[in-house]
Amino acid sequence: MEKTMTQTDTQIKEKNKIKAQTETQTESRAEAQENEYVWKNGHPTEEEVLCQSSCMDFFRLFNNLRKQRGIKLEQLVNGVMTRRMLSTIIKGDGYFSRECWEFLMHRMGALTDYFEAIVSRKELEDWREREDICLLVCESPKEARTKLEAYEKAHPKMTSMAKLFCLKIEWLLKKETASPQVLYELACEAVCCTVKEEWQEQLSGLWLAPAELEAILLVSWSLGLLGETEKALFLFHQVWNYPKKKGWEDRMTQLLCPQAALVGMQLYQKLGEFQKAFDIGNSALELLRAKNSQRYAYPLFLSLIDVGEKLKEMNKIPENLQQLKDFRDAFQIVYQENHLPCMRVWQRGSVENCYDVSLVLRRMRLSLEKSQEEICTDENGNEFLQARHLSRIEKGENRPSKENFQLLTKRMGRTLDWIMPILETDSIETLSMRQDMIYLTNMRKWDEVQKMLDVLCKKMGTEACQKPRIQQEIQSIRATKLFQTKMIQPKEAQEYCKKALACTFPLEWLSHRELPFLQREEGMIISDIADMYGKMGNIECAENLFQKLYEVYRPQQQFLKVNTPACSVILGGYSQFAGDIARYQKALELDQNNLEHELATYYIVLSGELLYSKAWDYYELDKEEYKDAYRREFICAQRFAEFCNNETLIEFCKQNSKKYLNK
Repeated sequence: MEKTMTQTDTQIKEKNKIKAQTETQTESRAEAQENEYVWKNGHPTEEEVLCQSSCMDFFRLFNNLRKQRGIKLEQLVNGVMTRRMLSTIIKGDGYFSRECWEFLMHRMGALTDYFEAIVSRKELEDWREREDICLLVCESPKEARTKLEAYEKAHPKMTSMAKLFCLKIEWLLKKETASPQVLYELACEAVCCTVKEEWQEQLSGLWLAPAELEAILLVSWSLGLLGETEKALFLFHQVWNYPKKKGWEDRMTQLLCPQAALVGMQLYQKLGEFQKAFDIGNSALELLRAKNSQRYAYPLFLSLIDVGEKLKEMNKIPENLQQLKDFRDAFQIVYQENHLPCMRVWQRGSVENCYDVSLVLRRMRLSLEKSQEEICTDENGNEFLQARHLSRIEKGENRPSKENFQLLTKRMGRTLDWIMPILETDSIETLSMRQDMIYLTNMRKWDEVQKMLDVLCKKMGTEACQKPRIQQEIQSIRATKLFQTKMIQPKEAQEYCKKALACTFPLEWLSHRELPFLQREEGMIISDIADMYGKMGNIECAENLFQKLYEVYRPQQQFLKVNTPACSVILGGYSQFAGDIARYQKALELDQNNLEHELATYYIVLSGELLYSKAWDYYELDKEEYKDAYRREFICAQRFAEFCNNETLIEFCKQNSKKYLNK
């Protein structure tokens, strides 16, 4: 009997070995086929696919990152899509929705603000519907319930990712009324929308996105409510340690860390371990501060203050307790002033760098003063798309095929694709360095900017640095640094900016009645050009260009109720210009618009400066009725500067405190 058992075990092991070899061979053959397409056919002729190169940059990066992380295709797409579907998309025969590619990038521990994306109106409408639900969950649950039911009814065949979102919202809406067991089962159901493997024991062996880990946190929370604190803590620690084990960078970790901290704090308070609860929450908050992120910052303030008061009773007063109260008060004032809830849910997805394809094509066509019929015919007069079809696309009713989108953009002198890396690179590390450099630029740390720029150029090499978008980035950053450090005058700075812009954007388009669709960096550079006009005293040119810039971004801003990064910079420049020519009411309107829409996004890089700008606007209006307003805005500006560790603004506020607080 023992011998028979041994033989059976041996046979099983042999079968498993053969199966594993077969799977490895299949995986290798499939990857070889994909790589053959990517590397051999990654540069088709312009006539074949004009914009293929930018798309292939994304897919090369996507594939390189997957291999770097050691992730098999099956592991990456499991619960989201089939492997065949992904292969079809990579080969250019399918549409990669924003929801899907962002989710998969998150599973690989990579952020998506390294890319710009052209998406359908429907995708943006769906995001907006979910965002409206998120804003209502905590403070208006009945309204949230109504909107959730309407969303589910409108999406009877929703994706697994959308289902995951709905179930998490359902859990939050039932949190106060349902039994712990019901909540536990609902949380488990949410996890299983996309996680098909066994996940309870070892999360680090799986590749999960923050949205999935959030659902697991709800399981942990539910277990705590059931009184199973030990199991709850085990799950919490698996989620808490997940980013470090997977090598996530801090900007990625902040998408998960505050939510995890809130659950961990709750569990440790039940055990009476208040110091541990405080330390967990404080570490999450410091991460948010380091990355200028407001995701779940306000509930962290409340939880930390609550625990801090308990520690105070134990004669263990946290050093930053008063600062936490100051942050809480400032955020509360700013949220209420801008009609935003203090407590809210944050979506995993961001649309900051996404553009509505209907608005993009319409804007491009109108800037050229062309009819729909003219745009739908090629250079030889052959119609490749019926004008009535383009009309429906521009109204947001249809999404063009990839082929038609590329033909249309080619006809209008641009090279666009559905997904475009900020720089022409297939390295996620290069894109991450670029984001770090932009952060240093915003903080005005010019010596560090120069050092990182030198490192970036060396890493990319001479040939890569000549690519249009990379060259544009390098020249733009250098121009900003030289001007801000007073090494060049406005006229020379403007010439630097024009040279940078010309890398991707024909300068003669600046004189068109309307500007076309602008990519992120282009919009910021044109804003700098307008700013230099103002500083040189050419008020008419400056105002005209600022207004044309704003018209590019205004429709999407009004629709989505959030800013693109470029729009934030443009409005900031426009406001400063209006203030410089003593149009303080106009400046105030621009600052208020800018602040309201920035506060609707994760990052609040400019919020402190916008609050100070509002204080300045109110002060310069010089009316007694504005005295409380400019004092309030100034104090909030100080607090936001402290929260974001904006040393330049902190010092500036110190120098001007008497002006605003003692008058």
